[in-house]
Amino acid sequence: MTTPGPAPVGPDQQIQCLVAEMVKKRPMLENLLLPFSALFIEKTRLAAALKAELNPAQIPISPKRLSEGVPILAGISFDSLKPALDRAFVALVPVLKAAFPALAFDLDRMEAAQRNASLELNRLAETYWESRLEGLRETPALPEAGQVSVVFVVNLVISTVLQSLAPSVAGWVGDLQRDRGYCPVCGSLPCISYLSKPQVSSSEFLVGGGGQRYLHCTLCGQDWRVPRHLCAACERDDTDEHMYFHVPDAVGERVDICRHCGHYLPCIDLRELDALPHLDTISVGLAHLDMLAQEKGFSPMVWTPWNTFE
Repeated sequence: MTTPGPAPVGPDQQIQCLVAEMVKKRPMLENLLLPFSALFIEKTRLAAALKAELNPAQIPISPKRLSEGVPILAGISFDSLKPALDRAFVALVPVLKAAFPALAFDLDRMEAAQRNASLELNRLAETYWESRLEGLRETPALPEAGQVSVVFVVNLVISTVLQSLAPSVAGWVGDLQRDRGYCPVCGSLPCISYLSKPQVSSSEFLVGGGGQRYLHCTLCGQDWRVPRHLCAACERDDTDEHMYFHVPDAVGERVDICRHCGHYLPCIDLRELDALPHLDTISVGLAHLDMLAQEKGFSPMVWTPWNTFE
């Protein structure tokens, strides 16, 4: 008779356990980690539910365009995703209100606009997709709601829907070697990088100690492999322009700096772990490194709600 192994751990439990470990290590980050972990748990649950409703087969995929650097989801129609965007919004708003009470006023007004059909999430999503933050900040779509709140919510809703689509098209990316810093699925920049377990290979994509460097997209959640010293922002692969620093008690955690363009990217060494952790949660838990890098005058690859300090 064989002894049954441990029961599989769900994504929500994985995030909760990860947060508990990170809070134990850095208690000062608890008030940052707990709200975002609640949000990530709901995003993960919702993305899995939406995956069964969406039809990735309708997404045209051109291997030639992909090899030329065109993201798979470039040109996607948000009109076809409107039901999923609306569902994501309805499901996420209660979690946002509980996790971020300061946003309740703006969220109430966005909910009211969504109920009377004046909140066109597909239009807002298109504006965000085409011009990111700048476009939404200049859009008077919801004058009664703060633009910062609108950007936060629209980004979150798009991210949830794209994370439901990305796994179905990620097979086209596979372990593709790329020398580009933007996501091969959605075209966004990464919020974190990591060193993976060593693999038997010999190429310029290997890093010191036998691991390989991957970038993680904060929007759709895709990971892609890149050369060790590639800067995702300016795409220079120059050892002379690359540097990194860390804090004394942060073993396996560092910030990679590009002296050419002045951008930074947190990096974590995962070579000793058995499984890939929830990288967005890890990214929030590295906020102390974001603070350090910004104090030194560097800018993140992409601004997120957890690396924007005011």
